[in-house]
Amino acid sequence: MKRILTIASLLLLAACLLFSACSGDPVSTSEPAQSAEPSEVSLEASEPESKDVVPEVKLLNGRPINVLCTDWASNIIEGYTGEIIYSTEENSSAVDVAKKAVVDWVESQYDVVIDGEFDTNVTILNTVNQMVTSGTYTYDVIFTHASNLTSLAMNGLLTDLNSVKNFHFENSWWDQNAVKDLTLANRLYFVCGDINTYDNLGTWAVLFNKTLKEKSNIEEDFYQTVKDKKWTLDHFMELCRGFTRDSNGDGTIDESDTWGFGTETYNIYAQNVAGGLMITEKDPDDLPILTVQNQSELTFNMLQKTVDFYNSPDVLVANGGKYTKYSNPWEETVFKAFREGRELFYECGMIHVASFRSMDDDFGILPIPMTREGQDGYHTTVSTSNASFMAIPYGTPDVEDLALVLEAISMKSQQLVTPEFYEIQLKYRDFRDNESGEMLDLIFSTRSFDIGGMFNWGSIREEYMKLDTNFTSRFETILGTAQKAMETTIEDIQAS
Repeated sequence: MKRILTIASLLLLAACLLFSACSGDPVSTSEPAQSAEPSEVSLEASEPESKDVVPEVKLLNGRPINVLCTDWASNIIEGYTGEIIYSTEENSSAVDVAKKAVVDWVESQYDVVIDGEFDTNVTILNTVNQMVTSGTYTYDVIFTHASNLTSLAMNGLLTDLNSVKNFHFENSWWDQNAVKDLTLANRLYFVCGDINTYDNLGTWAVLFNKTLKEKSNIEEDFYQTVKDKKWTLDHFMELCRGFTRDSNGDGTIDESDTWGFGTETYNIYAQNVAGGLMITEKDPDDLPILTVQNQSELTFNMLQKTVDFYNSPDVLVANGGKYTKYSNPWEETVFKAFREGRELFYECGMIHVASFRSMDDDFGILPIPMTREGQDGYHTTVSTSNASFMAIPYGTPDVEDLALVLEAISMKSQQLVTPEFYEIQLKYRDFRDNESGEMLDLIFSTRSFDIGGMFNWGSIREEYMKLDTNFTSRFETILGTAQKAMETTIEDIQAS
């Protein structure tokens, strides 16, 4: 049977508020999202692009294809019903209707039986390890976050997808930025594309309160500023400067007042990526190089600008150390302020957008500002802990046949699932203007997948997330450890 999340189970799971594993950004406790009205899904959807390699159809004699997904629903991800897996509840969303149509079509075309279930992050790590070491494979494909997958890859537990000839990652249904960024020594251990939906919700952006903007007599068209490539950190800081005020009149500026910008320390790292500098670059042999070693001055200048801004009185930093009295400072500060109409800008993952649907104020979406004037364009961060990627355990039997099925699922998902999820759920249900749809197109097309941030050698990512401006000594302290850990990973991968 297909694994089903009932409304009752979602409400039960909603009691379990968890913090995100790496970003520190908590998941919201908003009311469940209303399902979009399911529509009939036509299997006569758009055909693949002419340059795409359409997967061969091969009958596989009833082969089971078992899927294992991280149970993000336990973190109360609104409407999350899995990757490939779908809900068959009476009020299932249009996305689930589309996923079912994809599965039904692939099952009939390839004579396979597709099934799946959810599990916790820790259990997934143990499950994959046990499968590979024992040679007994319960699951064919897994979907979990990058921090899990880098751990599995470093231990030789994942298949190099580039070695599987029936995968064609040049096809349009695979995210081409992910295909390019996520290789290591020309190996590709995990990837995302139209076969996923939850990679979209792990994508970072800036929300802005339209109502508060109008009340504050800000006439600028933010959307046009973005289109004109003038949406820079300097300009953003100017918009926020002096905006924060004692709106409750108690004589103190605190989390209960009105703020120009709400954020968290993870977004210092995200702003660095927005400047086109990920933690690692790649050499001509597709091997990583620590960017801070090659471009330390540029890196430190970018960090200096961001950290100085975050330390200014215009910015509310949820986990900056001032609000330790709260067990969940995110919920009680930046999240609450935006929901109550007291925050002009809020930077977060799209995982949180659905939680603001009940707001009285209208809001829109923008990319993270460019960190530097005149840079090549916008760069969007994808979370290491709040986005799903696809991987195959090492040694999975008949992996070439499996690749055919996964290519077919991806191709059909591009035609049926992505339009429902992206056009309806993100563009029209979560945002209330056409311009936000244009911004989403820009955000998703400029995603950067920082493999250095995902492997996080020597915990180097954490050094990009501190409010301490003593950059030189901090990085000097950890660079040796990070370099050695990175070299060990490369050696292990090249030897495999």
